[in-house]
Amino acid sequence: MNKIKGLNITLYVISILYFVGMFQLTNLGGFGLQPSYVAIVLLFVLFCYHFITNKLTINLNPITSVKSILLLQASAGLALIFVISNPNAEVIQFIKSYSHFIFLTFFALTLGVINFENKVFLNIFRIWLIFSILLNVFGIYQLFARAFELPFAWIELNNVSLTGNEDQEFQQLSLKFKNFYRATSIFSEPSALAGFNLTILGILITPMFKSESFNIFKSKGFLNFIFILSVITLFVTFSLTAVMGLGLLSIAYLMYNRNINYIKIFKTTAVVIVLMIVADIVIESYFETSLLELFYTRIANVLGFSNEGIVGESFTTRSNNFKSSFDVWMKNPIIGVGLGHTKHFTEISYSDYGVMHALMETGIVGGFFFVMIFISLLSEILLLKNRIIELPNETHYLLNSAFYVTFILIGTNFISGNSFINLYLWFYLGILLSIVTTIKYQLGDNLSPITFFKKKSSNTISIGAE
Repeated sequence: MNKIKGLNITLYVISILYFVGMFQLTNLGGFGLQPSYVAIVLLFVLFCYHFITNKLTINLNPITSVKSILLLQASAGLALIFVISNPNAEVIQFIKSYSHFIFLTFFALTLGVINFENKVFLNIFRIWLIFSILLNVFGIYQLFARAFELPFAWIELNNVSLTGNEDQEFQQLSLKFKNFYRATSIFSEPSALAGFNLTILGILITPMFKSESFNIFKSKGFLNFIFILSVITLFVTFSLTAVMGLGLLSIAYLMYNRNINYIKIFKTTAVVIVLMIVADIVIESYFETSLLELFYTRIANVLGFSNEGIVGESFTTRSNNFKSSFDVWMKNPIIGVGLGHTKHFTEISYSDYGVMHALMETGIVGGFFFVMIFISLLSEILLLKNRIIELPNETHYLLNSAFYVTFILIGTNFISGNSFINLYLWFYLGILLSIVTTIKYQLGDNLSPITFFKKKSSNTISIGAE
């Protein structure tokens, strides 16, 4: 197999630039060109260059998720029929949104057909873990910076794609509770920081709970430090996404493991509780606000156990958003109203739920394939779990992490957020699909090679170390 030089380094760069997606290089007609998009284009160019010059053989990926993405792309295009025929729709808007969608999904597809070495994914996970320290320390610092008017308390964002307001800078979203502001770090809102830390916890579960597993870092103390920092940051985001995500990770762990170390779970839970109590004591001493009390009030109110309201509660807003999203879907339930057209048919600009976004703008056809991406990915991982016994520990670690991160993606796109046309979703999905593809290569599965050149080549797509 031929190793394509440069692609793995480009992927590392994308993994770093992903964190600055709140900033744009330039504004292209209401579209914020993120730095990571330039690196993605470079990845496409390198891929095409080596494909042509080395006459590579493309392996038709048997993963159902990859096929579902292709079918989702086609389904999203069908909505053009509705856009052309409806006087309230704009063809140009559809073309812009659809092009952006194809760009992001094609990035995920490209990663999904490439065979990387394990060390590429491990290095990406290491990048995320190290960056989590910097991002979380900064997020905690901002709590004090906002209360005491210290430097960098707020970051001015300028990616117009986040709000649709051209040439207008805006601050991070964070509601105030007395002197306490929810943590955001460099992200646009607290729930985004919570989603990132849930991903970090997902890739820490295996080394934290299985002593015989592959250690992504040699120092257990270093891993424990990252874990503690992520838990504290999750707490100070004051996010229901954090609560939901911890519940999903717990369910995923119980589903995925046979021999469960309940003593370890009990100890870890006790540590988490102590961390939250200590953090709450510190917060209350500085900001005169008990975050634990706020969490109790908020959750009790959502569950209907209390009528005591809380300032800034988003649950009612999200409920109304869901109803409005459903109404838009019903305007053209089969093929949708077209990408980028939600704001043309309702008072909301977008849905708060990824699955509703898919249903609204691509119809039940696209919504079905969107859901199938996640169902088939989970199924594929579970099927591989019993086949990789003889493979190295690092392969087991990657597959385990992929399972937990998939659960977090489901939670953040079906329950608490919407990244249907957002790099967040398709970048993570691309990594997960590529992990599954790489494991299938290691198992020697028949990946149905397709030759595009008259002169056959023994080269297939394989990415490894430089």
